[in-house]
Amino acid sequence: MKITKVKLYAYDVHKMKEFYCDHLGFVLIKNSDNFFEMAAGESIITFKKIPSSVKKQYHFALNIPCNLFQQAKSWGKKHAELLFSEGQDEVYFDTLKAHSCYFYDPEGNIIELISRQEVNQKQDAESFSAKHVLNIGEMNLTTDAIYSVANSLREYGITPMNNNEICSDALTFMGNYEDGANLLLGPSERVWYFSNKKAIVSPIKMEINKNLQLCMTENGDFTISQL
Repeated sequence: MKITKVKLYAYDVHKMKEFYCDHLGFVLIKNSDNFFEMAAGESIITFKKIPSSVKKQYHFALNIPCNLFQQAKSWGKKHAELLFSEGQDEVYFDTLKAHSCYFYDPEGNIIELISRQEVNQKQDAESFSAKHVLNIGEMNLTTDAIYSVANSLREYGITPMNNNEICSDALTFMGNYEDGANLLLGPSERVWYFSNKKAIVSPIKMEINKNLQLCMTENGDFTISQL
């Protein structure tokens, strides 16, 4: 599974474009008063304007080369304030064989830089910049209908990593380990790692493998279909 496109929503798209494209250096693809689209390696992320009355909270991880984690962490420190958990500003996940660090964007979304040691490719570079991002490695899918959404994903071949059980009160990583991309299926009100933010059922659209479209509305209605 590859997360090829994601459409997220923002209250202030101009401020978000300044942060991601002007400050962090992601390549701007399209831009208007109501949205902007940027490249995140092989993936595309769109932020579209939404009224402030709509609640939302996003977490996504960006895959980075397996040999550039410390360089990426230094880049993160330079451009944002790294988040801490238990006094540490990085973590190693044994199940993913990956190093990660986190920071907020201007609207409080939790951005993760993840260096998967067995899956992500190497790049010959001494420093890190946005151009070294490989693709989207994780995207949250928050729902209060965990089992129903999980069954819908399974029908299209998106199954729990390592054949794990679906968790109703924690995150379930959907997608194969070898692909280096996961949907983080989890309930609302769960507190995000390295954060005090609670998960919220949020509007989102995703394109998977360039042939599947996933859509979650602000009311929690979920659909999945072939493109």
